[in-house]
Amino acid sequence: MHFDNVKFDNISIVPPPTVPGVPIIGKATATGTTTVSVSFTQPVSNGGATITSYTVTSSPGGLTGTGAASPITVSGLTSGTPYTFTVKATNVVGTGSDSSNSNSVTPPPPFQGFNTPAAMNGSGTTTNMTAVTVNSSGLFVAVGGDSSLYPMYATSSNGSTWTTPARMNGSSTYARMRGVTVNSAGLFVAVGNDSSGASLYATSSDGSTWTTPARMNGSGVGATMYGVTVNSAGLFVAVGAGSNGVYATSSDGSTWTTPATMGSGLAATMSSVTVNSAGLFVAVGYDNSYTFPLYATSSNGSTWTTPAQMNGSSVYAQMNSVTVNSSGVFVAVGKDTNGYPIYATSSNGSTWTTPTTINGSTSNIRMTGVTVNNILGLFVAVGYGSYPNPGYYATSSNGSTWTTPALMNGSGSAALMNAVTTISTGLFVAVGTGGAASAPYYATSN
Repeated sequence: MHFDNVKFDNISIVPPPTVPGVPIIGKATATGTTTVSVSFTQPVSNGGATITSYTVTSSPGGLTGTGAASPITVSGLTSGTPYTFTVKATNVVGTGSDSSNSNSVTPPPPFQGFNTPAAMNGSGTTTNMTAVTVNSSGLFVAVGGDSSLYPMYATSSNGSTWTTPARMNGSSTYARMRGVTVNSAGLFVAVGNDSSGASLYATSSDGSTWTTPARMNGSGVGATMYGVTVNSAGLFVAVGAGSNGVYATSSDGSTWTTPATMGSGLAATMSSVTVNSAGLFVAVGYDNSYTFPLYATSSNGSTWTTPAQMNGSSVYAQMNSVTVNSSGVFVAVGKDTNGYPIYATSSNGSTWTTPTTINGSTSNIRMTGVTVNNILGLFVAVGYGSYPNPGYYATSSNGSTWTTPALMNGSGSAALMNAVTTISTGLFVAVGTGGAASAPYYATSN
């Protein structure tokens, strides 16, 4: 049979499928002491067939994780070891080539307690460091006041080697700095009060060069600011005490609203404030009769609920510090009427458990600071005991089940630890005052 002068139009030849192209590597992020999550983007070409899986491989070790989409977790890694990762795609034909290497990431070691508290740079000058924070580059900044109650700061790039505490901008004016935070752009903001009890702030872009502490909005209203935080949008919120619980806000750290009363007003001292990923601000403290544990909330930093008792508790409890983890669990710590260490938790900032002693402790230990490391999944609280006031710490993986407070490295020497912070490497750093001279002190995790 012959087909002469026959035309075949609109015929396309479909090439057979091939292995997928190369995925585009994203970011590797430690998610635990032995795990890393690796993100990536699918390849431009799937090779003509649906991609069925991706494989992420570690270097060193060649450990792998597989999944149908980004991100993928690689497990079984060694804490303290730096790793890079590649990713490749698989379809029905086979597996394509590896991507380029990811960034290097080191899973942090597990928390193993604190080293012995020591003086910052060997300083013997009387200085009480009351707050500490750390920026995304790992620069720790502590603030406080010296024996003349002049505003002080110190910095450290590793938590252990500190500059000698110095006065902010050389100031010789009474200014006790009580709280400090840092925004995503690296702006440090400290708050406190002057000799008349008026609220103060100071700012620094590098942790070392500070503005002279100044009154918020020039106001002479009595409002001692104890805590400050900043949300993801860059809104700074400070809380404290006047005749009632008070707050102030700033969008740049320098231009502040005049401190105002929370809600309808309650004679309260709000000692600490934090904010969750949804932008909910939560402050904790106690009434001015030092009787009841209090909290207040705000969705915007400016409109606050009136401070109220945690779970309606009429049990004496002074809450000193609050933090929140990436799952939204708020944890507050403090002390009860016996001086025993206490905690309370909330999943929404408003419904709190009744403050309870940490692991049933009946030791005189005041918990003054708390933080959380989301990679380790660990809350760490610090404080100090009765005379000679040694430093203590306690830990919890869920905010509710705590270890018994323990001495820092077993040391019974004076070390009144006031605050603690942490970074992604798993390092915790606490600050305070200690020694015979009440020198500026720090302690780092092992």
